[in-house]
Amino acid sequence: MPKKLKVYEIEKEKQVERFYDRIAEGYDATHGLRVADAILEHFLIKSLPNGEKLNILDAGGGIGRFALPLLQKGHKVAVSDISQEMLKSAQKNLARYDEASFVKESVTNMTRHKEEEFHVVILMNAILDYCGNHLKALKEAYRVLKKKGRMIGNVNNRLIYCQNHELIEGKYDEFRKSMSTGNRHIIWADQKEGHMTHEFTLKELKRDLEITGFKIIKILGPFNLLPKYRLDDINNKEEYIKLQIEYAELQEYINNSQDFFFVAEK
Repeated sequence: MPKKLKVYEIEKEKQVERFYDRIAEGYDATHGLRVADAILEHFLIKSLPNGEKLNILDAGGGIGRFALPLLQKGHKVAVSDISQEMLKSAQKNLARYDEASFVKESVTNMTRHKEEEFHVVILMNAILDYCGNHLKALKEAYRVLKKKGRMIGNVNNRLIYCQNHELIEGKYDEFRKSMSTGNRHIIWADQKEGHMTHEFTLKELKRDLEITGFKIIKILGPFNLLPKYRLDDINNKEEYIKLQIEYAELQEYINNSQDFFFVAEK
């Protein structure tokens, strides 16, 4: 790798680490019980291999939101994250589970894990968008998965994110650039510093899963009815979740979805 590119990737990772260290303290309150995550949890659990106790890597697992239901079902879960502060929250949230372990690392460099160590690797809540080099992360996930192991996760839909930001704000040159490259620099809420993110087209997601060796099992549209950030304000949340689960399976609406949910096999 050229030296300049390596330095650039390291700085991107540092930006992500600093960002999540800063917001970790309040993350449980804002992200602990989101309707969007309940929908993702449904598809995560549904997509697991059947009939066995699994060894699972929750890569970029943050506060342990998706590790929790896996541990409750008796699986062994290693939670990794680049942010030490997020890991502290995960350790607190999962303290009662002996089958939980924790490691500080980037999803692009998981050398603390052996080859073919895990039955499942999960990359939830757009970790591939934020990691700086998603192809490296996919290769690492492939390396640590057992043969026939599964990778499960979700990524941002480039079209929807660029529509909701650059396009609606009338920044048409930025819209063209973001749609062309997928790369956008984001600052959320009252943060002074954000980080680079990479949004995906459906075609790109399929291509990159396949070129890193994965066989695609399914790709769904988990938020193709309403934007995921509006779901906590809707009425009758339980009925809505059922409705969205039904529609997520319909491929004709997949590009309406704010995220793509994927399941792939080594």
